[in-house]
Amino acid sequence: MSDKLKILHVVPTLKKDGAEVQLAELFKEIDNVHIELFTFDLYQNGDSISNNLENINIYSESSIKSIFFLNRIIKNNDYDIVHSHLPKSDLIIGFLKLFNKGIKHVVSVHAQYGTRKGENKFKYLIANIVWKKILNNSNGVIAISNKINRWLISERGIKQDLISTIHYGVKINDRPFRNKHGNTIGMAARILPWKGWDKVLETAFYLKKLNVNFKLKLAGSDDEGYVENIKTMIQEYQLEDNIEIYDHFSNIDEFFSQLDLFLFLSESEGFGLVVLEAIENNVAVVCSNISPLNEFVINIENCLVERNNTQEIANILRGYFDNEQEKLDQVQSRQKDFIVQNFSIENTAKSFEKFYINTNNV
Repeated sequence: MSDKLKILHVVPTLKKDGAEVQLAELFKEIDNVHIELFTFDLYQNGDSISNNLENINIYSESSIKSIFFLNRIIKNNDYDIVHSHLPKSDLIIGFLKLFNKGIKHVVSVHAQYGTRKGENKFKYLIANIVWKKILNNSNGVIAISNKINRWLISERGIKQDLISTIHYGVKINDRPFRNKHGNTIGMAARILPWKGWDKVLETAFYLKKLNVNFKLKLAGSDDEGYVENIKTMIQEYQLEDNIEIYDHFSNIDEFFSQLDLFLFLSESEGFGLVVLEAIENNVAVVCSNISPLNEFVINIENCLVERNNTQEIANILRGYFDNEQEKLDQVQSRQKDFIVQNFSIENTAKSFEKFYINTNNV
């Protein structure tokens, strides 16, 4: 272990969400770095990634003493780098760095914080003033997509030479041929306004008007009670017979196994890991033509769409379902080939190791 870099990752919670899931998968693939983790919340009463961190030493403290506990861990363990994720952790490590001048601090930025529909803009307005200073005083910033990279430079004033783009990756599995499920469409995400649930339901409404026989399965954790809005829209569009709603899937592969097509009409994403996971699961994807989704979903057979034009999206889906889904099979195959070559978790892990080595050597 002595010849390995020693990295402490700091995350607010181990709740199973995109950033946390990616970290759990990444830790399994990184061989040449010793990793430890600190979290303020193990999320033991909910769906946590803790079971996927068997070989990681985890520190946790959720009381008012958590910052002091974290500071003691950093002082006593001689880490080469402290790597923070998500604004709460970034701000706290930035503060602790004032009292620990030797800390090499790197930051991963997983989203365009404070820019999405339904977020508390005032809260982020105040925090961003401090956050900008912390990032510009850090030893390096990882943007999870080219979109986040551009946003950090142009709208948050982060120094360009500090930022590296390292895309999320996914474990490529040897999967059997996908069975057809009678024109079954799926959507899975946190149930939040900007995720595009309304656009998916509008598309379903137009599909029904086109007399397409389909099922729509919706899955996600309801963080803010937005599922009641979804249920109201389902009633307004008279889609009760077409739609099934599920809670968050602990094993997302089980959800994908029921689908022919994954429809994702989000307004804004930091990356869109669930879309990458769908493609890896041999499910064809139709999604918003936005960065960063169009950084890893290749545009074939009109699968990248204008999210507001739901009537046209419905026409595209009808074409996919014609002729025993022949066109859908072509989309699935091409999308899968592209991510196998370019977005494996093994490639992401190698990029992280190189980033850590370069940062430590500066």
